[in-house]
Amino acid sequence: MRTTLISLMLILPWLASAQDTIPNFSLDGAIAYALEHNYSSINASRDIVDAQKQKWETIATGLPQISGAVSYQNQLKQPVSQIPAEFFGGEPGTYQEVVFGQAHSMSATATLRQQIFDGSYIVGVQATKTFLEYSQNNKEKTELEVRKSVVEAYGNVLLAQESVQISEKNKATLEKNLYETKRIYENGLGDEESVDQLQITLSSVDNQLKNAKRLELITLQMLNLVLGLPIETPTVLTENLD
Repeated sequence: MRTTLISLMLILPWLASAQDTIPNFSLDGAIAYALEHNYSSINASRDIVDAQKQKWETIATGLPQISGAVSYQNQLKQPVSQIPAEFFGGEPGTYQEVVFGQAHSMSATATLRQQIFDGSYIVGVQATKTFLEYSQNNKEKTELEVRKSVVEAYGNVLLAQESVQISEKNKATLEKNLYETKRIYENGLGDEESVDQLQITLSSVDNQLKNAKRLELITLQMLNLVLGLPIETPTVLTENLD
């Protein structure tokens, strides 16, 4: 008994954590999530960012450009020249060492460039503005398409789930009828043909149920794809056809 309680204590937190990670969406929630995570929507948003970046980069090329440079020189060993000493009042025939230059020197330069007129610059700016407008329009168009895709995919999942439920009810009803018909036949009050007919019908309904479940899985995977989720995510829908 103690071992069972310990096992339950270990399993229950894991189950709670697993349930928290399962996404569930209303239709509006699914649309909002897809607008943020759908791959087409993400790419459209990135195109706008790139277009804005290109626009400002192009505009910046026509703005005043200031460049500067600073140089520093430290002469560890300065050049020494031999000058006749008589130039400095010394004895003729002798030489005096003279150092030219400074041990430390620094210089700074600054350059200002301004583009006066360039036709290619104007064309480039207009082109980037046009590309930005195109990207913004494409973003709006993409969002409309994503909304439409989510509504269709969400509805398809609900229809598939409804089909599964109907098939399961039909199968349960047929299984009950088949059981009762077999009992009647075994008691000599019915005919074998009725039993065979119900078995054939039950087999057909069972195949319909399997197909409905496969369709439910496919429609759910398509919805996950539209939402931007991994296709194997066990997404739960909180709305129904009612």
